[in-house]
Amino acid sequence: MSILSLRYRRQCEQRIGKGALMLLSRVVHCLPLAQAHALGRLLGRLAPRISPRHFRRIVNDITLAFGDAKPSSASAQLARQVYVQLGMSLIEFLRLPFMSADEIRDWAHLEGTAHLEAALARGNGVILLTAHIGNWEVCGTVMGLSPYPTTAIAREQRDTAITNLFTRIREAHGLKVVPMTDVRNCIRVLKRNECLGVLGDLNARVPGVFVQFFGHPAATYAGAAYLARTTGAAIVPIFDERLPDGSHVCRLGAEVPPHHSDDRDRDLLIMTMRCQRVIEREIRRRPQDWFWQVARWKTRPEDVPNPERIPMEHRDLTPAEAAAALSVDPANASTC
Repeated sequence: MSILSLRYRRQCEQRIGKGALMLLSRVVHCLPLAQAHALGRLLGRLAPRISPRHFRRIVNDITLAFGDAKPSSASAQLARQVYVQLGMSLIEFLRLPFMSADEIRDWAHLEGTAHLEAALARGNGVILLTAHIGNWEVCGTVMGLSPYPTTAIAREQRDTAITNLFTRIREAHGLKVVPMTDVRNCIRVLKRNECLGVLGDLNARVPGVFVQFFGHPAATYAGAAYLARTTGAAIVPIFDERLPDGSHVCRLGAEVPPHHSDDRDRDLLIMTMRCQRVIEREIRRRPQDWFWQVARWKTRPEDVPNPERIPMEHRDLTPAEAAAALSVDPANASTC
């Protein structure tokens, strides 16, 4: 296939996808939840046929992550399950603005608030570390309706209309949204002792660090670690899970242990390592719920300019040092 024909095909895929998204955003709220979920599952089953190249990439990344533990047939089956979960998540997301606060509270629950309140009691704000797992957008809505003021960092889409649509949905129930580039506003949120939501599983086009993720170097933004080191904010994980009855639970976990020294780069590397291990453990528990489409290993160490300036776990730490950095008990986080 020529470059021009490949580019044309991708443009067609994007236009069809945008049109379908805009149409669904206007009509899907008319369906009862059970029928909406059925539609989402159908979309998930169709997606691999509509864009087989994305499906192949997901299968390849699953194989990379699990190696011989999953044969190719099992990786393909898992990829199909991922698409089904994603289809349901998309439908749920588009329905959110049309749901009342009481309906959302009955459907999605917040657990583990003791971890959040203990961190907020220190007065430096809390960075809510999450990932594209379950329906991560439900976490934002649940926090927006909670007693804990929350702002989420969001990456803008290539299409402005889609960015505006997503922002309207996310802000429909009290959540505030800021772009990834607005670091000053992020710091202000934490200085007000509020919560700042951060997706920690993105492939970093301009990486802050490289850490091992499923045993392979992954380009990772160090923003959460930087903000925690700069402001003294705690990092508390939160992950959504869809339950068998179609409801959701958003679980807050124990604070990610901080790391403080006179070496800024080493601090950022170790803190990011700890955040990624928390995310990896959650993905290993339920890999079918993770959004493998993030292309987590797309940016490679050998492809970045001036790699010597970027902290890298596999290069800068011995296996013993890395193991020691990750062996800190969360119960002792405040003393690390």
